[in-house]
Amino acid sequence: MNEATYEKLQYNELKQIIKSYCVSGLGKQLLDKLKPSTNLKVVKGRLNETTEARTILDAVGHVPFPGVSNIENIIKKLEKGIFLDPSELVSVADFLRGCRKIKRFMAEKEFFAPILASYANSMSEFKQIEEEINFSIKGNGVDSAASKELKRIRNNIEVTEGKINDRLNKFLNNGTNKKYIQEFFISKKDDRYTIPIKASYKSQVPGTIIEVSSKGSTVFIEPTAVTKLGGELANLKVEETMEEYQILATLSGMILEKIYEIKINMDLVSQYDM
Repeated sequence: MNEATYEKLQYNELKQIIKSYCVSGLGKQLLDKLKPSTNLKVVKGRLNETTEARTILDAVGHVPFPGVSNIENIIKKLEKGIFLDPSELVSVADFLRGCRKIKRFMAEKEFFAPILASYANSMSEFKQIEEEINFSIKGNGVDSAASKELKRIRNNIEVTEGKINDRLNKFLNNGTNKKYIQEFFISKKDDRYTIPIKASYKSQVPGTIIEVSSKGSTVFIEPTAVTKLGGELANLKVEETMEEYQILATLSGMILEKIYEIKINMDLVSQYDM
């Protein structure tokens, strides 16, 4: 069938209308590739599937697609050996949960939609991966409970930051320092805790200049009193980042081990959506 015939039949316009009802990018991709068939067996098979889909919608009103998004680019990233960030891991967990719900939903419709229900037999469930991700990732970040080591590091960070704040507040409240201070607050610059000092007094305050204001009237100094603690905090932050990477790599590895089965789920969800 040539493009002129497609245009006369308004086939592409019809596909666009149908695409507007797809709930995932997966179904839309499949519709883009869809062509009419001249094979009678294929046509009858598609019509039977459509009849069953119509029966399901008439009986139940909906199919549980929430959470099922197109994770194709995430899977490609994994295949290149790049581990996933927290938001990508959450997307995979949502997709797997959506697959699990669709599988159970379709399995229960075997009596009046045997063809569509049979596809669900090829879908896999990955509840353990879902749970591991949901346990380890909270609020688009790695949760402290993800590992004992991460919890220990973050506790140490909290304690160290508390000590730094205590010492800097003592500096701010010391009457001797009053004339040096440009503004009475603790300012964080490049993960270092500083005090805004008048530039003309910078040599009077022992410490390290971390930043200078745009006009040059203020210098942000990390006082010597917190220099050692600042170094300890920087090391703890590096440890935290390394531990977070390790957790993300482990979760990504769990998904990579099941990537073949997950791709089958993606294909089946595409079919169901279409």
